[in-house]
Amino acid sequence: MSNASRMLLALAGLMIVVGAGPAQAVEYPYCMTHVESWAGAIERCDFSTMAQCQASAAGLNGSCEPNRRLAPMRDPASSSTVGRRSGSRR
Repeated sequence: MSNASRMLLALAGLMIVVGAGPAQAVEYPYCMTHVESWAGAIERCDFSTMAQCQASAAGLNGSCEPNRRLAPMRDPASSSTVGRRSGSRR
């Protein structure tokens, strides 16, 4: 391999490494729980819609529910309005 080829290959590799952003975890909004005889209850939270989850759960005799880890982010009642008085003060 010539020096030019090595340099080009090194530059291409550097561009790939620099161009790739950091990996980010994705929290999906719906979870399925089903029971496997040898492993017990298994929870999978990798569904974007409730319909996706229900279609997968139907074949496994499972159930679907909103992702509990996202509940505080979705619940407007848990925002900073707790403890505020309604109406005007005199």
